Amino acid sequence: MLFQTPCGHNFCLKCFQKWIGQGKRTCAKCRSTIPSKMASQPRINSTLVSVIRMAKLSKSNVAAGPLKVYHFIHNQDRPDKAFTTERAQKAGKANAASGKIFVTVPPDHFGPITAENDPARNQGVLVGECWEDRLECRQWGAHLPHVAGIAGQSNHGSQSVALSGGYEDDEDHGEWFLYTGSGGRDLSGNKRTSKEQSFDQKFEKMNEALRVSCKHGYPVRVVRQVSLFVV
Repeated sequence: MLFQTPCGHNFCLKCFQKWIGQGKRTCAKCRSTIPSKMASQPRINSTLVSVIRMAKLSKSNVAAGPLKVYHFIHNQDRPDKAFTTERAQKAGKANAASGKIFVTVPPDHFGPITAENDPARNQGVLVGECWEDRLECRQWGAHLPHVAGIAGQSNHGSQSVALSGGYEDDEDHGEWFLYTGSGGRDLSGNKRTSKEQSFDQKFEKMNEALRVSCKHGYPVRVVRQVSLFVV
């Protein structure tokens, strides 16, 4: 913290207090007398402190280089396929951004996606339709997340489920299936791909969303992964 004497000289507050503690009552630079009130109750020069802080911030910004500005891309301006931007950390589709969303249903839409919500083809999303990957599946509104699992909100319900056989108890019998849910695995640290069930799943977050849909009878769209094991 900086302190300024009546004569206009600036000192470190800690150094000034040490100087006064030695019984000295004059400015260390010009020897002007320091009032007793100022000596007993020194106040920092807040204006000078602000200027120094701004100068340090400006210097750090220059050292870090110019700030990058990322612009939001509206849906109508997105390409028809998934794409990567300069922000991508990995090649391919690992860090790809979603292409244009072709359907007009809101993100929390339950049930089928009909022709009236499909201005591109005017047929809607049909049962049995296939897509190249989950990014393309997202573009047609069937399952919005880029990953398998449950899509929904715990206080609203689940709109869709993407089956991938990620749990050993998952079973797909064609007309019906057993779905384990999500959670129950320790994914901390470097165990993001752990497949060991270490604790019980709970009805919270996505699991709760699926339970809400079951309680209220909301329709849930189902997407199957092509490599899913069929019992």
